[in-house]
Formats: sequence, structure tokens, C-alpha cells
Amino acid sequence: MNSTTHELLNLSSEELAILAELLESARTRLLVEIRHTAHRAYRDELRHRLVVVEGLVERCKST
Repeated sequence: MNSTTHELLNLSSEELAILAELLESARTRLLVEIRHTAHRAYRDELRHRLVVVEGLVERCKST
């Protein structure tokens, strides 16, 4: 998918709950991976990804 293409997702309550659950799981895995990563550049990439995932989790909760 082109990074400049944006699509609006119309999700049911069930789909939104599942998405939030998956994102929370990804968040937990990222925290563990960040803690166990010795390479600074990779850890910085993981931290950036964590920020994005946390933003998505918040957006799911506010909908």
C-alpha cells in the first residue's frame, strides 16, 4: 500500500475490540523486545513503533 493513501476504516464494535486487543498484545511484545535489545539503533526503531502502536491503542479506546 502506498504510504500516502489513507482509507477510513468502518469497524463494528466487535472488530474494534479485537483490533484494540491485538494492538495491546503488540505493545506488550514491543516492550519486552525493547528491554532485551542491545543494539541502540534497533531499540530506537522499536521505541518509535511503540509510540505509533500506543497512539493507535488510544484511538481505539476513544472511538
